Amino acid sequence: MRTWILLFLLILAPGLSASQKVYVCKYEENVPYGVMAWHQSERVQKGIGKENRFEPYDAKQAEALAADALIDRSGGNAGAVDPRETAFWQAYNEKGWSIYIESREPQVEELLNDLLNPRSAGNNESYEVFFAPGLERVPYYQIYVTQYQNKATFYDWGTPHGGYRSLKGQTYVESLPLKDGVGTFIFIPWHLLYEHAPLDGGEWRFTVIRWMPFSKSGGVTWGGQVHETGRFGRVVFEKPKAEQRQAIETRLRQYGWYKFKAESDQLKERWSDPHLGDPAFCNAVLVPEIDRITGEGMEKADLRDLMEFGYKAEALRTRYLIQKRFSRQ
Repeated sequence: MRTWILLFLLILAPGLSASQKVYVCKYEENVPYGVMAWHQSERVQKGIGKENRFEPYDAKQAEALAADALIDRSGGNAGAVDPRETAFWQAYNEKGWSIYIESREPQVEELLNDLLNPRSAGNNESYEVFFAPGLERVPYYQIYVTQYQNKATFYDWGTPHGGYRSLKGQTYVESLPLKDGVGTFIFIPWHLLYEHAPLDGGEWRFTVIRWMPFSKSGGVTWGGQVHETGRFGRVVFEKPKAEQRQAIETRLRQYGWYKFKAESDQLKERWSDPHLGDPAFCNAVLVPEIDRITGEGMEKADLRDLMEFGYKAEALRTRYLIQKRFSRQ
């Protein structure tokens, strides 16, 4: 009942057109991890929480993408979804956000055998996963998955800084062939998106686009075209219970604390070096700030100070040099 009320309110929400899809992502204590865990789970086997409302990708728009030098989206004309159904499931917990995509492919054996040929179109079978952790004034992310090669490429559509971190290196993506297709599992830990973690629920832009060049079946999309963020679907994170919210916060603070301790030790060692560093800056500015945050402890320190101490140290260094320069005048 709670889910239906939430969906009704979303339909009435401003900025959401009637054609845009909504998926409700729920907090779960034991979320499957990995392709086979998801594939063999009751929810997938029985279709619980399954989302398969994909539509053919516009053929003319797909042709226009041929000029994109970053990604090969070749694949013929847009065709019917069946028998190549595309579906996904999602869930979240205190560790992060899990996405599982499963796609049927009647020619899966032929496709897998043909991968020995480097020119095989099967090598270009792919998903493009886009999401923005919010609705306004937030950057978006793109994960390009070539599922039959079990590879993932991350495109950063923002410059790394204190408010934007690359997914590369800490996001787990796994793809495995199945009896009638392929499964792909994506796990994004909350510390990469800590300021957007759904502590009070939340609504994010999201879509998956699948390209099927091997069968010349074109592409299908869950919402919008490539990079067309305004027409992406929406993922609504159901508000966690108090104890679940606390579990997310505790894990984020634990991660942030260990990150701060590691970064602060490295920075202190670097700047205290009399030859390569600046002991005066280290003793007058850096060490007092480290001591202040350490004194506040893991529970009370500002989470951004813990997560982004490297950037904070850079800002302190810049301010120190400016003050030192102008104090001489």
